[in-house]
Amino acid sequence: MARLNQGVAAVLGKGLFSIDETIAHIGAALEHKRRLSSEARRTVRSAMAFIHENFAEAISRREIAQHVAITEDHLTFCFRQELGTTPIEYLHRCRISQAKRLLKESRQTITEIALNIGFSDSGYFSRIFRRETGKSPEAFRRS
Repeated sequence: MARLNQGVAAVLGKGLFSIDETIAHIGAALEHKRRLSSEARRTVRSAMAFIHENFAEAISRREIAQHVAITEDHLTFCFRQELGTTPIEYLHRCRISQAKRLLKESRQTITEIALNIGFSDSGYFSRIFRRETGKSPEAFRRS
């Protein structure tokens, strides 16, 4: 939050965005195309911090919106304007980033990893993982 409040447009965590998305974020920041008010940007940053602190819990868009005291629809609008994604997609990316780390560094089963990063269904986790990485969790671990 301190870095974000010092004029940084967004913190692009390693592995959370594709190369094309990262380039688009940098280009938009350099061209000053952000249309959100500074208050809305602070709201998105606060929501991002909440997501990073609670990604392993079962959190919903409603809970994120309640945390930052705005409606769910406005939260999604702000996320789309600021990051080009929805709050739930951002949450999934945070979780998948953690899963990739755990798949490389631990011997936990896929189901254990899914539960530890906030998914209650390992099948759903595997679908989201494949969508984000192009590989199944098992294939990612082997590579």
